[in-house]
Amino acid sequence: MTDKNKPLQRILHAIGKGTAIHYQIPNVGKFIFNKIVPYVFIYRINDADKKDKMLVDLAKTENASIVSRSSDFPLKDWIQPIAQKLAEEFGACLLIEAWTAEPTQKEDIKVHLAQKDLLPLAEYLEKNIRMEAPEIRVDIEKEQEIPHAPDTEQLFSKKDLQNRQILLMGLSIRQNYIDENENVLPILIRMYRETLAKSLSRLFFEFLRVYTHLNATAQKINFHQELTPMMVDIDQALAQETKKFDFLLMVTPLNAHEAWLQFKKDKYWKTPKFLYRPMHVDPDLVKRRLYNLRIEDIYDPTMAYIFRDKRAELDSMITMLADRGKDDFLHGSLQVFGNVSEKLYNSALAILMMTEPEGAPKRSDDIISANDFAKMAREEIRYLQKQNPEFNSPVRVREDISGVMVNRGALNISKEYKLTKNRAMALIQHEIGTHVVTYFNGRQQPLNLFSLGVPGYEELQEGLAVLSEYIVNGLNNDRLRIIAARVIAVHHMLLGNTFTDTFDLLIDQYYFQPETAFQLTMRVYRGGGLTKDALYLKGIIELLNYIQEGHQVDLLMMGKIRKDYLPIIKDLLQREILIPPAIIPRYLSAEYRPKWEEVKQKGSIFKLVD
Repeated sequence: MTDKNKPLQRILHAIGKGTAIHYQIPNVGKFIFNKIVPYVFIYRINDADKKDKMLVDLAKTENASIVSRSSDFPLKDWIQPIAQKLAEEFGACLLIEAWTAEPTQKEDIKVHLAQKDLLPLAEYLEKNIRMEAPEIRVDIEKEQEIPHAPDTEQLFSKKDLQNRQILLMGLSIRQNYIDENENVLPILIRMYRETLAKSLSRLFFEFLRVYTHLNATAQKINFHQELTPMMVDIDQALAQETKKFDFLLMVTPLNAHEAWLQFKKDKYWKTPKFLYRPMHVDPDLVKRRLYNLRIEDIYDPTMAYIFRDKRAELDSMITMLADRGKDDFLHGSLQVFGNVSEKLYNSALAILMMTEPEGAPKRSDDIISANDFAKMAREEIRYLQKQNPEFNSPVRVREDISGVMVNRGALNISKEYKLTKNRAMALIQHEIGTHVVTYFNGRQQPLNLFSLGVPGYEELQEGLAVLSEYIVNGLNNDRLRIIAARVIAVHHMLLGNTFTDTFDLLIDQYYFQPETAFQLTMRVYRGGGLTKDALYLKGIIELLNYIQEGHQVDLLMMGKIRKDYLPIIKDLLQREILIPPAIIPRYLSAEYRPKWEEVKQKGSIFKLVD
């Protein structure tokens, strides 16, 4: 049979050569090998049932899949030689056959197996499904015969598989994503597809690692490795919408310095009035463009998750800008930047209790101006350009901002900004060494969102930036007190207190100087209530835990990412979609390795206090 079947011979030849092959039998089925791998996903469509869209779409996420009609095609005559050839080439072959569960099945997903060697893989798959979607009920069923879809021919008998290094696992899946009127429930069907795609991907990687003679990591064959044109288009569209407005600039008062002078003149009792930049985008049009992006058509679950996450964040941010000065602004802030937990509040309180209040302002000869700070920043940029001549950052001294901020790789400094020389050294590593470097490294990636920021990147980014200050011996107690006071101020604001209430609290209870208390309060009440400032302390605490767990900091420099994205980052690095950091900041150089060891040994924010 095999010798006479020329299409089958072409598939077997492609497997031997390691070349991709697609073969379609009109009105019957198709064989897809985007890459020659020792595992195949199989879905046979029972004539009595409608095609299951989730299973068809799931097949599209796999490197190797077979989708066919059960009665019109002798799949057994094809899959046996294909599986045998794959086992010969790789040392083992794994077949996963999926089908629609019988109505009597209680579990949402049941894993079927008859071979003892499959049990560790089945348990691994079960664990990953539960981890991805705890609400999905999954169980393992051990059977006497090799599993297969109901009313279909058995592909292998137990005798067929003896001593042949071919494993076959069955998956029966309840159609919870279709209602009683046979309407597809889009959120549920997406959850099932993405949960199974991610879980099967990890399963195949584990199979490669344990059951074959391949080095799974070196082969990099567990995922699609390339960005599709649709992925590139959606990434660019999200980037275009992000660049149309600068969120932080739009919520930062234009008149912060003048408002301080007026507040001081009013003896600190009258709530200042802040002026903001005009809204130059139409929120409705932005949202329409965002939700016209067909993210649901991306079958790679990792990329679909990233894009959907970014779209939701942009939606929330543009809503916040439309609500500046209104109560709803604060609700949006809680959604985007989060609340203050009791644990974080207590940590901030402890820092303020164990440190001395800030002293009087330093002598004028120890203070440097905004222009002097700008000069130091340009010197640091020249130092980093030795690693990559293309590295650069505009440094601007401006009248329309408060303090210092980096937006899209540019360092902006308020004309009124002044600081000590020692503080300036630390702030250079915070702003240039962290914010600008991660922007540049993110721009080297094929996806724009790694330079513009994945959703929620601020916590990890600010934690890393603050820790960089400690590494270069610039995180003194005054700075720690400010970071802790930001948490206290956010908490006090969330309790419903006014601007002047929070200002008074910082002076009367925590002994901050009036101008410092004003800056802290202004940052928290800007726009209508911004909880972002609590992320600095939260971020450094999380980062210290990350370091204590033995993880490397270098990976965090590759772009503007967040901690729970790290498995995704490692996945994309392994697939060679992303590249390692192009620039490493000064504070990660060999000179500061002893300081990093010190941080690892201390392991607690409280041990960073002088």
